[in-house]
Amino acid sequence: MTGPEMNARTWKKTVSGAGFAVLATLGGCQTALDVAESPDPGDTVRIAEVVNANRVYPRWEDFPRAGTDSISPAQVRGEVGALKAGADELETQVAAIDWTGLDAGAITADVRARAAAVPVSPDAARTRAEVEAFARTLRERARAPAPVPRR
Repeated sequence: MTGPEMNARTWKKTVSGAGFAVLATLGGCQTALDVAESPDPGDTVRIAEVVNANRVYPRWEDFPRAGTDSISPAQVRGEVGALKAGADELETQVAAIDWTGLDAGAITADVRARAAAVPVSPDAARTRAEVEAFARTLRERARAPAPVPRR
């Protein structure tokens, strides 16, 4: 056989394409878009009532008026002065601390001793053990498989 004999003829291609188109249109292809839900008439009435009840937009009269109970500038000035006085007091307390005589090792040991003195609840210990066991199983699963033997 030669090249033209091996290929499908043009009319075979055209007929098969047209046949597919006819079958697709007349064959009853149905999609989800073709099927419309028909709601219960009682539901449509209830939906219409809910929509109509919420169609009213707020009027300007419904919004609160501009606030008249705001604080006066004198009150703001007094609060700012109190905050500045508190900041100044804190600054003097920080300046009074002798930072040079502190021993970092002693502070670390003190913090560790305080943390060790707090008892650990059994629930927290059990949870930690469960987390460590879970992490161990994940590490075991993460190991690479054995190499495939080469022939």
